[in-house]
This record gives sequence, structure tokens and C-alpha cells, in this order.
Amino acid sequence: MRKIASLVVLFALVGCSGGGNSQPAPPTGPDPTAAPVLQSGLVTPTFTLVIPAPGSSTGRSPQYINGAATLSVSITLVSNNGTPTTVTNPTVTTNVNGTSGTPCNPSCTISGPPSPPGTDRYSVTTFSAIGGGGNVLSTATKDFTIVAGSANPGLTITLFGVVKTFSISGVTAPNAGSTPADATLTVNALDAAGGTITGTYGDNSTGAGYIGNLALNGTPVTVTINETNALGATLVAGGSTPGATQNSTTSVTLHNNTDTVKVHYAGLAENVKTITVSATGATNNTANFQPTLQPITPSSGTEIDLFVDSTTGGTGSSGSQTFTEAGFTGATYAQSFTFTFTMTATFTTPCNQIATISQGTGANVGVFTVTAPIKTTPPAAGSCDLVINDNLTQGGHTQTAKTVVTYTTSSLSASGKGHHR
Repeated sequence: MRKIASLVVLFALVGCSGGGNSQPAPPTGPDPTAAPVLQSGLVTPTFTLVIPAPGSSTGRSPQYINGAATLSVSITLVSNNGTPTTVTNPTVTTNVNGTSGTPCNPSCTISGPPSPPGTDRYSVTTFSAIGGGGNVLSTATKDFTIVAGSANPGLTITLFGVVKTFSISGVTAPNAGSTPADATLTVNALDAAGGTITGTYGDNSTGAGYIGNLALNGTPVTVTINETNALGATLVAGGSTPGATQNSTTSVTLHNNTDTVKVHYAGLAENVKTITVSATGATNNTANFQPTLQPITPSSGTEIDLFVDSTTGGTGSSGSQTFTEAGFTGATYAQSFTFTFTMTATFTTPCNQIATISQGTGANVGVFTVTAPIKTTPPAAGSCDLVINDNLTQGGHTQTAKTVVTYTTSSLSASGKGHHR
């Protein structure tokens, strides 16, 4: 597998002589003490692309370029002193790396478009093919103050990796009814060449890569989950200051690769939830979250016996059964089962004629009470199946539990014989 290094990009901008047709300075960079020479009122800026060795540190948040995949760089003069540029050729594209470009290991110097002194706004974009072709890998737009007769030292621009796709992992499947520690997701934003982006995320839409007042305003990455119950799986923002943004309990915004997002699970037994990672201009990626569901368990036995007197109809009788499921029943979760009451194969009396069924609420939601009503003429004896269903659809999960309700009738008669003396 090709390794994509996380690198640092610094574009140092200085004035060079030669107007629009000047040649790039040597890879070592221009003389920082040389003042720009104007031709027809324009200065040719020179950008030095610096790629430190992998593992080096600048003491700042990492910036980004996919050094292995970048084959060309375009530099565009957007405006001068707030007015759209009127120069003839505002964009200069230079091939770098590969077999047909200027080597950029560890650095190279390329020219920008001829520009007038003043506040110049430049857009810098790297591409995966020569001539500005292929996919955009990184970009940024920034204002520079260019002073005529000065070397204009210390001017830099930080590129944002352009998010194209994502990878997501670290989704767990805790047992329903449990409340484990929050699980950290691993969310990687990838560029069009599959490189993992470090630093602030950006895209190639209008203004998305603009750097104003030294603030980094790249396009964020949003992580969401389609949860509707606070007792299920929610998202928690994290990372170093200021870190990710907590939009809501189901949405977190990641601004750079150091931001984090965790899944908080409060134990609810529920069907699968979808975690979605998205950004402007990128292809979404998803992962499924579902707790490991636990069985439905009756509290005692699997039979409720009802009895009435077949002669008088009696006073009726009743019985109850409690069904529990971790993360589903009880005062905390209080979800209701559905149920069916159906005749057994050998019983022909409709079940609703032998008994009525009621389900508890709140903490008693799993309690089912079965009552044989008073009838002048009781129906025939027999049995029905009371089937409980949680309507959850995880593979391998037993969704139902069954209790047999029996209905017994009885009669008592007495007779006597006279005695002769």
C-alpha cells in the first residue's frame, strides 16, 4: 500500500524581477534581501513550497499537502486592493514532482502571476495531475500586502486538505441495558488521492479556503447519528482547545484532524442507527450502530391457568406474567411490547371469549394481566398462546416470548338414595 505522508506546506512569497515572463528561482529560494523590480507596474511573486521530512515538527498545528500525489500547483491573483484583478494572465500553473515537473523534495520555488503592489489576494491550489488537471488535493486563499521596493519577507500561506471521502471505524456494539464508557470514533478525512488529511479541513468551493486575520476557516466535517431517543446512542464532541463543535446531541462538527467525536450509549434496546460523516463536495460515508439485544425473559414459568365453574359461570379468575428485556422494560426504558393472543391447534373457541389481557405502564410495562370474565355460559375449556414481541430486528435476536393460557371449566353434582326401614 502506498504510504501518504502527513506534511507541512509553507508558501513564502517575495517579489522577483522579470515581470510575467520571469523564470522560477532555483529550488533553494530567492535572495530574501533582494527588492522587487517593477515592470509596467507589476511584480512577479515567487512562492517557495517547503516539504519538511516526515516526522518533523513546526510547533504549530499540522498543515497539509499530499506530497506523493501533488503533480501541479496553480496560483491565481484574485484581486488587488479589493477589486477583481484585470491582469491579462491571472493564473500560473506549474508542474511539480513526477517526471515532468520541478522536483519539490524537500522544496521548490515557483512563480505566481505578475501582480500590482498593494493588497493582493492569491488562491493557491494543488492538483493530482499535471497542468492543473485531475483532482484538487489542497487549497487556500489569502490576502498579502505587497510593498513596492521591499523584499516582503515572512509571508506564508497554509493549505487546507480538500476533503473528498472518509473512513470511519471504532463503532462498538455494547450490550443493551448497559452503560459503557464512551467509545471514540476514528474518523479520517481523505483527499481525492486517498491521503489522510492533517490540519484544518477545506474544500474547493467559493471562499471555503479563505484565511482571514490569521484564522483558519476551512470547510468542516460533520458527524451525525439518526437517534431520536436520549437513552440510545448520542454523540459527544472532543479534542484539544477549542476542539470539535457540539451542534446537538446527534451532531458534531470536526474542524481538523485533532478534533474527536465519541459515541455515548445510555442502554436503550433499539434497532440499528446510522452514523454519517459528510462535508461540502465530499462523498458521505456511514457506519451502523446497534447494541447487542438481550432475550425477552418471563419472570416465572410459561403458563397462566384460568378456572371458572361451567354451571354458574363462577366469578371468573385472573393471572399475570411479567416479561423483562434489558434496555427495553423497567422504569428507565419503559418501552411497550406488542402481543398476540391466538388459539392453539386443538382449541376452537376465540381467545377473546375466554380472557381479556391488559399491559402495564411505566415501570410495570412488562406486566401482562390475563382475566377470565364472568360469563353466564362459559366457553369450552382449552388454551391460547400469548406471544410477546419487542419488534426489534437484529440478526440472531429472539424477538418473541410465549406463555400458554389455559382455560379450565368444572361442574359439581351430587345425588342421594333413600333408606327403608
